[in-house]
Amino acid sequence: MVSAEKVKALSELASYDMEQEEQLKHIPLGNSGPLHIYEAKTPMGKCTLFKTLMTNKCKMDCKYCVNARCSKSTVSWKYTPQELANTFMILYRKRMVQGLFLSSSIEDPIPSMESIIESAQILRTKKNYKGYMHLKILPGSTQDQVKRAMQYANRVSINLETVSPSHLSEIASNKDFKNDILKRQAWVRNFQSRSKRPGSYSQGVSHTSQLMVGINGESDQEIFTLTASEYDHMNLTRMYYSAFKPVLGTPLERNSAAPFWRQNRLYQLDWLYRVYKYSRDEVQPAFSDNGFMHNMDPKVAIARTNFERPLEINGAEERDLIQVPGIGPKTAKSLAKAKEKITSLITLKRHGVVLGRALSFIRINGLHQTTLASFN
Repeated sequence: MVSAEKVKALSELASYDMEQEEQLKHIPLGNSGPLHIYEAKTPMGKCTLFKTLMTNKCKMDCKYCVNARCSKSTVSWKYTPQELANTFMILYRKRMVQGLFLSSSIEDPIPSMESIIESAQILRTKKNYKGYMHLKILPGSTQDQVKRAMQYANRVSINLETVSPSHLSEIASNKDFKNDILKRQAWVRNFQSRSKRPGSYSQGVSHTSQLMVGINGESDQEIFTLTASEYDHMNLTRMYYSAFKPVLGTPLERNSAAPFWRQNRLYQLDWLYRVYKYSRDEVQPAFSDNGFMHNMDPKVAIARTNFERPLEINGAEERDLIQVPGIGPKTAKSLAKAKEKITSLITLKRHGVVLGRALSFIRINGLHQTTLASFN
């Protein structure tokens, strides 16, 4: 029988790996206090997750992590694969959770990764669990382990943490950026095309990663450049950004936290590149000379540079329209295909334009913001 104390401890210690989840509810665990349950956006839609580590025992020296051997953590916890599977199924059958996010600290890379895979195998083959499962790929895991993890998972991820080998060596000296992380991402990419094979539990495995923001001097431009490369060359589904927050008991506990707005602005810039299909050159006006963004919507910052004069809506190309704040891909397509001339703000709004954001950057029949108020 797994103690409530272990369940709560390993779940709390997994909470530092954030992938745009939010705490949804608390499940009472007796004297141990509440268990946090998370809601995440997944390829299967919104999903409540049991998020946990297999163990918090770790030989790595990541200076930002409470589980690292260089930190002051004193109590060690560990699931066996059978214990993890049983614990999850209790929560699942009681309808407290719908999916699993399973990671682990690294006692020894290959055995630690094997424990994740064995837990997933028990859930899929012995417990007949068919729901959402996100498995972490650990640095140092083998190519065969990556392949087998992807057979059971709906999503896999390996965190980049920072932007380059030199940056990583400063905060985690026994992780190799190229060999431990990029090489395994390449294995994931190569196996993705085979993930729909017979015996797989998902219709294609999504691939994500995470970057910390403001941990050791990296600029927003450096973060974006790496992210763009990940989307272009690693077939990454999503990059997640986490503003650095110092954790008590770690070597970086006295470092300053990164402003949360940096994380949010990077998500907005990511959206422009990933969804709106801005090119790398098109996003450059979002950065100042030192490579950092101001606390301003990057689409607005880019538009202020690109639009020397307001854009005439009637007759504008879809590619130009999408660069106007307040106009997204669907709205740009709708406006570009409009058969009738647009003559009013009401018509613009019907097409989906967010007028408060767009008016500074557009004209309608030659009229700009100062005279558009007369439209009806």
